[in-house]
Amino acid sequence: MPRFPVRRWWETEDLCEIERVYFDAVMGVGRLLDVGAGDLRIMRKLQRAGFRGEYHTQDVGVEGAYTYRSLDEVRGQYGAILCLDVIEHLSLRDGLAMLKKMISLLAPGGVLVLQTPNAFYIPDPRSWDMTHVQTYNAGDLWAWLKCEGLEPEIYRVVLRGSANPGPIVSAKLWVTGYVKRKILGCDDASNIAAIARKSG
Repeated sequence: MPRFPVRRWWETEDLCEIERVYFDAVMGVGRLLDVGAGDLRIMRKLQRAGFRGEYHTQDVGVEGAYTYRSLDEVRGQYGAILCLDVIEHLSLRDGLAMLKKMISLLAPGGVLVLQTPNAFYIPDPRSWDMTHVQTYNAGDLWAWLKCEGLEPEIYRVVLRGSANPGPIVSAKLWVTGYVKRKILGCDDASNIAAIARKSG
């Protein structure tokens, strides 16, 4: 199993570090499907950054006007499928079934871009999301995607308040990360991300 490098996420109108990885993975495809598109923020970011392909969306919510309400409505194959912060809201059985469905919708050579919370991370109790019912760890997710015939790259995603948090905040983040990794034996990366390519 490979080592999983760290990339950072912070709130920005432009692409942050991990979103740049997502953009690089999808920028050349003709058709992209955004599963769990939510408020369409990532669509706007990718299009501002230069994505010019067809951009289709799927969501069960009411925040936007989506192309599809269900994956069962989707016809045809896609060069890329984004699924950011969705599968943790489903049981393990339903989450893996959804991943299999998305893999079946990928064209040969297509890429699945996935982000979900990291099971090895200890969250601040004040930020706990009661709608999360399943967590995944990087090693198991990498192995599962390999078994499904994909070539995955896994990243550990560390949340930051800004691109350059300053020396005091940086020191605090370093100490917190050190305690989590070296003393508690867990991870300081709150999310994991997969860029998984289908053979073809």
